[in-house]
Amino acid sequence: MTLFLMWIKTRVFVAAIVGVAGFVACSRAGADGPGPQSAAPANVVEQAPAAAKKVDAHQAQDHVEPHATQKQKSPMTRVTGIGGVFIKAKDPVALRAWYQTHLGIDVQTWGGTAFRWVDAAGAPTGGTTAWQIGDGANFAPGTASFMINYRVADLRALLKALREEGCRVLDQVEESDYGRFGWVVDPEGNKVELWEPPAGQ
Repeated sequence: MTLFLMWIKTRVFVAAIVGVAGFVACSRAGADGPGPQSAAPANVVEQAPAAAKKVDAHQAQDHVEPHATQKQKSPMTRVTGIGGVFIKAKDPVALRAWYQTHLGIDVQTWGGTAFRWVDAAGAPTGGTTAWQIGDGANFAPGTASFMINYRVADLRALLKALREEGCRVLDQVEESDYGRFGWVVDPEGNKVELWEPPAGQ
């Protein structure tokens, strides 16, 4: 009889412990946010980068989706427009004359022109796109007969990001009254010029 009573008391004690543990776990889940089985809001999942969606198999059971209130890092602004188009010619003088005569481009003494930007109503706005024909000496190590200059928001931040992404970024960076210039070579050997205009331009 004594053994039977001890067995009953032990079962009651264990049941009480399990019940308390379950209550505490539920209380913590309610206070701390969604548990491992809860789905994060759709907007949080959609904005997460693909790499962030991958969970190591060993950590799958412990993975908890981020809270809806967690701020997502906004993507960096990269290219904001075309700053210039540069053409390599065997005979720059003759090619400039052809474009001036047949396409009406107002070629200046420096070998090109600057197309001024306008807004939707046609009114002048800040910014120009340069167009130039030359011998292409500054295209190296690019192998194409042209080079495009892209306006960027933050040259140094972009060059850093491109290096981290494994792109072929040239070491040289130029700073002048015209702004900052940097270069990257695309997978097909084209040299791309990146230009951060001076503040306010």
